[in-house]
Amino acid sequence: MKKFKFSFINLGCNKNLVDTQFLLWNIFSIAGNNPNYETDYICDPYDDEVEFVFLNTCGFISSGREEMFEEIEKLLNARKKIYLLGCALQYFEQLVWHAKRKGVILNETKWNEESISDNLDSSLRSEWQIELNNWEKIVKNPNIHFLSWSDWDKITIEQILTWFDSKKFGESPVFSGIRAYTNIDYGFEYLKIAEWCNNHCTFCIIPKIRWKQKSLPIENVVQQAKDLVNSGVKEIILLAQDTNRYWLDLYGKSMLFELLEELEKIEWDFVYRVLYLYPDILTLKHLEKLKKLKKFIPYFDIPLQHINPEILKRMWRFYDKNHVLNLLNFIDQNFKEKFVRTNIIVWFPWETEKEFDELCEFLGKYHFDNVALFEYHDEPLAESSKLDWKVDEKEIHRRFEILKWIISKEKWRNNGKNFDNIWFVMWFEWNEDNPTIIIRPWLHAPEIDEYDKIKLENIIWILGDDENLDIGSKILYKK
Repeated sequence: MKKFKFSFINLGCNKNLVDTQFLLWNIFSIAGNNPNYETDYICDPYDDEVEFVFLNTCGFISSGREEMFEEIEKLLNARKKIYLLGCALQYFEQLVWHAKRKGVILNETKWNEESISDNLDSSLRSEWQIELNNWEKIVKNPNIHFLSWSDWDKITIEQILTWFDSKKFGESPVFSGIRAYTNIDYGFEYLKIAEWCNNHCTFCIIPKIRWKQKSLPIENVVQQAKDLVNSGVKEIILLAQDTNRYWLDLYGKSMLFELLEELEKIEWDFVYRVLYLYPDILTLKHLEKLKKLKKFIPYFDIPLQHINPEILKRMWRFYDKNHVLNLLNFIDQNFKEKFVRTNIIVWFPWETEKEFDELCEFLGKYHFDNVALFEYHDEPLAESSKLDWKVDEKEIHRRFEILKWIISKEKWRNNGKNFDNIWFVMWFEWNEDNPTIIIRPWLHAPEIDEYDKIKLENIIWILGDDENLDIGSKILYKK
């Protein structure tokens, strides 16, 4: 019997991870349908026995693509055979097409200067060149091949072992049905309710490489939730590029809160949280509905990007400051236990000292439990790369350090907030002198917010029917 030994690496966001989980199940299904092969999944992709590694890539931002190139180099040095999937393939398909239109000479490290668009400055031009050169090396490497998500119902295990190559990486299906659960030991899993995005923010290339939003039917999402809970998942994390726009593509209005009401009807013991609640169509009536939900974790992930209206317009984010303040004030006044997280893009083009001061004042006045700071970067396919008035590097670092100080000061001031002391065990660190465990507060989102480390002796009580302490256990502890 022939053996098929493989592993996977997931890069990028948790939405990517859901796709990878469907990939894993598909591989098991394809191999399981052929009695001539024995399938062996190995967690460590660098294990000596692993022959094939499936690498799900991120093409959203340049740092994600750089991570992909670095990971590929490591895998090749370890003599692995690589299958690439995901966003980066869609990104480079678009980049190569645009490069040919703009007169980039492929297979050479030079540019046709006369035919390059005027709005490509020298730094962006250089980045295009570096990325295209790196991508050409990948395309030519005999140990790297490519898979599109839409090819999974067409290929066999023999084709995988003898190198199958997808020809196009455009629109992919919205996955549903059976998948492998990779976080179930920790008590949580992600549930993607919609794919892709219609927002067209100027700093973002997702609509260009992932296409228009497609939402799953409510009954499909509810069934997936039941499958998760029935398998032992205690916490479901709802995902989409913009969860508040769920079903907007199908019926012209958001149906997210109708979905949440359906999830509430599932009688089994579980809770859920919602990520990526963009504020433009989020209303006080929506928040009022959330107050009435019993299984909803009061976790508010509201990506603001900025607070100045002129900067937001240039980002193509359509909400104003008063609306944001009304939402934050309502959450603060109506949810005793809550966790509020946001994202901020620093030094977006045309951010003068005035707009920056307004952002500093806002972050210093309105407390957030977690603020993710993102450095603005010109993405070759993003509309914002065409904007002028870019902030110089010295000023970039100054502003970034100021915002980090403001955020850390607010965090220190609110550090005593502990709520009910309910925590989840994430993993153990055993040693003879000081055994400790890594835990996360129940309000904190896994893999996003901070964890803590405590001594084993500080545990007061293990909650639930099982009194054995294990990964995924819910505990109380004394500080």
